[in-house]
Amino acid sequence: MKKDTLLRSGALFLCGALAGGIVVSRWKPATVAAAPQQDAAKPAPDLASMQAEIDHLKEVVPSQSHAMTDVGFQFANLWFAGQKKNWPLADFYLNEARQHIQWTIRIRPIRKDADGNPVNLKGLFAGIDNSAIADLRDAITKKDSAQFVVGYKETLAGCYGCHKASGKPFLKPQIPKVPPQPLMNFDPAATWPE
Repeated sequence: MKKDTLLRSGALFLCGALAGGIVVSRWKPATVAAAPQQDAAKPAPDLASMQAEIDHLKEVVPSQSHAMTDVGFQFANLWFAGQKKNWPLADFYLNEARQHIQWTIRIRPIRKDADGNPVNLKGLFAGIDNSAIADLRDAITKKDSAQFVVGYKETLAGCYGCHKASGKPFLKPQIPKVPPQPLMNFDPAATWPE
């Protein structure tokens, strides 16, 4: 008897689901039809309010030096991850440093050199990214400690070249002596916390 009851219940459920699916597929809520009318009634923003919003956004965008502080943090941690041969962590920090450099460039893509001439930061970074950083990435991929040191130093030299070209020769990067984030464990064999 239980089997018959289960079969009947299942058949009723299936019929109900099919019927409900047909009804739902044909049903169109009134709010969907009204939505285009609401958008048409909404006034377009005026030029003054758009300019005020743009001015506000310019005020809240972080400075390029703020973004470069993040680059320094990521790039310093990259050094210690490479020294500990923690290649997945080194790859992570290299990617983070690159993303923060790209963020920096989006903030201010053109700087002036000491003579006031425009310096295209995107072009400068492309040159570094396709040479020194590509070599550094290759060292990480190959897990080659010696090549990592060379690639890291070449990238620092490329960074300094960009600083000089941008009229900031006093910003001289170096190989870090201590990690900027003592919270991070650089040991790839660490067992805590897990």
